[in-house]
Amino acid sequence: MRMLDHTSNIARIAAILKGFDNANTPRRTHEIIDSIGGSRSTGFGLLRAMTVAGWLERVDHGLLRLGPRSRALAFSGLEPPVKRGGRKLAVQRHSGEDAARPVAFEWDPRLVRVVETAGFRRPAPWRIGFSNASTGNAWRRALLESMSYARKIAQPQIAELIHLDAGDDPDRQCRQIDSLVEAGVDLLLVSVASVTNAALSARLRDLADGGLPIVAVDRRPNERGSLVSFVTASDHRIGRTSALWIAERLGGQGTVWMLSGLEGASPVLRRQQAALAIFSEFPGIRVENVSYTNWTEDGGHAAAAKLLAEAGQPPDAVWCDSGLQGVGSVRLFLEEGLPVPLHTGGDLNRMYKLCLHNKVPMAALDYPASMGARAIEVAIDVLCGVPVPQRVEVPVQVVLPRGQETASVKADLWAERHVAWDLGDDAILSQGPALRGGTVRQGRVAGS
Repeated sequence: MRMLDHTSNIARIAAILKGFDNANTPRRTHEIIDSIGGSRSTGFGLLRAMTVAGWLERVDHGLLRLGPRSRALAFSGLEPPVKRGGRKLAVQRHSGEDAARPVAFEWDPRLVRVVETAGFRRPAPWRIGFSNASTGNAWRRALLESMSYARKIAQPQIAELIHLDAGDDPDRQCRQIDSLVEAGVDLLLVSVASVTNAALSARLRDLADGGLPIVAVDRRPNERGSLVSFVTASDHRIGRTSALWIAERLGGQGTVWMLSGLEGASPVLRRQQAALAIFSEFPGIRVENVSYTNWTEDGGHAAAAKLLAEAGQPPDAVWCDSGLQGVGSVRLFLEEGLPVPLHTGGDLNRMYKLCLHNKVPMAALDYPASMGARAIEVAIDVLCGVPVPQRVEVPVQVVLPRGQETASVKADLWAERHVAWDLGDDAILSQGPALRGGTVRQGRVAGS
């Protein structure tokens, strides 16, 4: 695979953004591509990547306008300081600044680096293998349902989607990947069981060197050279924004327990790192403990119970990187008859139901399970020989109950409108169209 020149792409991106008028009038896709020069495949790849990242948004078939990230950047310098009760929000910081903290600007150049895939073009129908880290929690099952839903839509092109569950065991995943290769898959989708497992990374590298296209989804190996593309969402945004919400809701003073998911999983590491970086900017915030919960309700309940027994009193906030374990923590405080601290963690319908019903202050950033469907779209592009972005980010939205916004953290969606009271507790609300109609169909191969 060959990386297209990203310097010229950055110039094209600048031209795309400058091409919209002050009213943000929608422009036709072919008009934008003709205005920036270069091949149509490169132009379509850039527009797709910019739309996924939120710089552009679709308003109708073939029509685009500036998206929420572009609009926020354009007007951020014009926004007045946010006030609460007639006074500017005061937060103790290292710099002594009194003004509200602006959310950091994110930019990842891999979002505009496009990979040439003509060498992977193969006639349809295709067999696609998915080596899944596990289906051990509701989110991971929702990822698979989203993928299966997209496969049904593309059924004339995809003859079979073969799914194997590694049970979070990297050695088992290596064996399963070999089984998928022996079954003759045309492309391998992978969500790695361990980001640090050398044998798994080496096996993927060998397969890529042998010509097999590999697309990672959700979790990638540390060694990225084996991948054509990586379909994900911003773990840094999840960790940073949730921590900033806690710090501002507490006025820069208080104790925090951190309940993370699966120890060693790449999303956990990135979310933790981003959250701790934010907490370190507030000297009055004290992180008392970091625990792991395996992204389960029982794990969250057990971790919170252990910490409560040791501390003798609740913290001011519980930072969770997902509602998968957050529900267990909230449930513990309710069972003990204690005031429930501030909580973070989205994804799970039950987390929204529990917090809204009991008026628990919460902030959620759903990790989009719809990236499963997006991975299928990327796989089809690769097998059609269409250039694809090196990194595809599915947008992450901030979900807050009304009245829970802070100076820097604003709601993209209100939790009261996002919750699905008519669906089961295990529903993953970021699943996309598959949420109300997707079914899981698992293929099997020998040796799994």
